Amino acid sequence: MASRARVGTYAVTTSIDADIAPGVIFCLRAEGAVAAKGQQSDYPLAPIYLAHVGDDGAVLLPFPQAKRILDRLKRLALGRELPDDGACAKFDKDTRQGEDMRHAQKLLAAAVASVVGKNEERAVASLFSPGGTHAMKGEFAGSNDFEVAAFLVVLPGNGA
Repeated sequence: MASRARVGTYAVTTSIDADIAPGVIFCLRAEGAVAAKGQQSDYPLAPIYLAHVGDDGAVLLPFPQAKRILDRLKRLALGRELPDDGACAKFDKDTRQGEDMRHAQKLLAAAVASVVGKNEERAVASLFSPGGTHAMKGEFAGSNDFEVAAFLVVLPGNGA
């Protein structure tokens, strides 16, 4: 029986690749009715949604680009078996030991909005496609419909 990671598990690292901008990579899990609706969609990872949000709040890679997000995670983790003590110390200082997570919450809101928005776009697009619509009022209401399964904080590298 596989063990399940605790909700909200996170790690902190620095970007060593110029192609990977600082920010947070979120792994969100849809809950309740939203999860059931997502599993009926054409999105193969439902109810799991990945998003890479930059430090400025811009969604760098939305959930439909899960393969690219997973590639970034692999590049960030490859060869790093031990915690990045410098990155962890900086994150702890910036967040006052996790007491001030406002910036991360702002980025989380952007990640959730990107999932909600993409699903709303798909629902609206289905209005104009053969076979009818799957748009339903309140299909993806917002952050209360998701939990943060895990996230990776990507801090600027030494050269940034």
